[in-house]
Amino acid sequence: MHTAFLLASLALAASATAQIPLPSYGSTFTANLTRGYWFQAPVGFTIQGLSVPNEAAQPFQVVEVINLGAAPPAYPGTVNGTQLFYDNSTAGGSIIPCNIPVAPGDYIGILGACNDSLGSTNSYNSYATPAGPFVSNILGNPVTLTRFGTQFGIGAGGNQACWEEPAGSIARVELYVGTGGGNFALAQPYGTGCYNKTASFYETFAANTFDLSNTSLMLTPTGNGYIGLPGSNSWWTPVGTSLGLTDDSVSAALPLGFTLNYPGGSTTDVYVSSNGYVWAQANTNNGCCTGDPITLLNSGARWCGLWNDLNPGAAGTVIFDTDPANGAAYVTFTGVTEFGQTNSNNFQFAFFSTGTVELRWQSCAIVGHQALVGWSPGVAQINPGSIDISATPVIFTEPDQIPLVLGASARPVIGTSINLNTSNIPANSGLGATIFGFAEITAGLNLVGLGMPDCFQYLSLDASQIFIPAAGTGTQAFNIPNDVGLSGVIILAQSAAFSPGANALGVVTSNGMRLLIDLN
Repeated sequence: MHTAFLLASLALAASATAQIPLPSYGSTFTANLTRGYWFQAPVGFTIQGLSVPNEAAQPFQVVEVINLGAAPPAYPGTVNGTQLFYDNSTAGGSIIPCNIPVAPGDYIGILGACNDSLGSTNSYNSYATPAGPFVSNILGNPVTLTRFGTQFGIGAGGNQACWEEPAGSIARVELYVGTGGGNFALAQPYGTGCYNKTASFYETFAANTFDLSNTSLMLTPTGNGYIGLPGSNSWWTPVGTSLGLTDDSVSAALPLGFTLNYPGGSTTDVYVSSNGYVWAQANTNNGCCTGDPITLLNSGARWCGLWNDLNPGAAGTVIFDTDPANGAAYVTFTGVTEFGQTNSNNFQFAFFSTGTVELRWQSCAIVGHQALVGWSPGVAQINPGSIDISATPVIFTEPDQIPLVLGASARPVIGTSINLNTSNIPANSGLGATIFGFAEITAGLNLVGLGMPDCFQYLSLDASQIFIPAAGTGTQAFNIPNDVGLSGVIILAQSAAFSPGANALGVVTSNGMRLLIDLN
């Protein structure tokens, strides 16, 4: 056994080093190219040894460790990271000792191959099987290894342009890791800011997944939004004549007989698209040929009963009825087929003079397109993401509001200065504050008693600093003295902004931020 290998093995054993799991060997790829893998560190650790499996029985090996700064681009894009370690002169089959601190969240690239001579660019890469990313772990924490490489044989020198190729095989490089060798500063957010409100809601359905048949959804206005609850599932039997809609068409104005107030506006007429939704204002966009959330949120107010690619010109009818005695109007799709299909869809929109709107479904089946059900005021609205309507007991919509978010520009390393940045500050806010404390309230204290319902206090109130927001952002400098005695100290931070009308007190708060000060 080589002396270097023995000493390295003893050193690794003494420091309780663990090898991260690798996939099985598949083949040896030989070329003037070097491969490996990249990952984002799930925790802080040190790389204490590297070794390239030597199935090709070559005399030398070469390894390189790179801090990428971010996920590498897909080939043919490239990036040059910061080289943390390089060795091209160790015998094949040996463990190369090292002591490389890696911080949580770092993007690390590992390259390695065996060589037929010292300094050779001819790389013998130990390819894994199967191809594709591999889920490993670092000190028990899951981590994904993704194919990483360079178009150079690094035996003659590293610092080459690199890329990723997720579908390909990683090249196996044994990585030995431990907890020693470095103390890592951390900036960890916890909790949530207030308020997270959206004016829209929707659910998208892939083909053959629509599950709202024989149900209904009642949307009742609250003054600034809707509350959505299961409806009565009653059905107005249409008595009017067909609107004559054909494939990808929109009706003329249909008078409701009353003023319908909806969140963000009002209308006396509606406009029906043959593709399964109703506009609250004049719009000739027929929405062919799939239920699209982005268009929903940006193209005007509409109610979507079953937006997809419907064709009443092929089968079925779309009828508009009014019921003046009961202050109601109805749009009913009966037996309408999906374009190119023979499936039958039966659903109804019920509009009431009270402002309530009910979406009703009888038998419906979408087999060839994505469908969408939902509502949006439709002018630059926040995307709330698709929800499961059938599994959501109550749906609330309110005017869009993004939560206050506190973040850190970097980790609080001793002897450095970072910024604590508060974003999403309301436009009417002229003053903000960053609050500091030493005692953490992990679950948060609801400040409803101060007139701030659903805003939470996440720390003790030990100190504060004022900032003036600009363009929706507030910045607070956080300077860490060059004093090793601060190693391991945790300081907590949270921000607040004065925003008249946001709640009774007129103040909104951010998430908490846990700042662990340390050496690395």
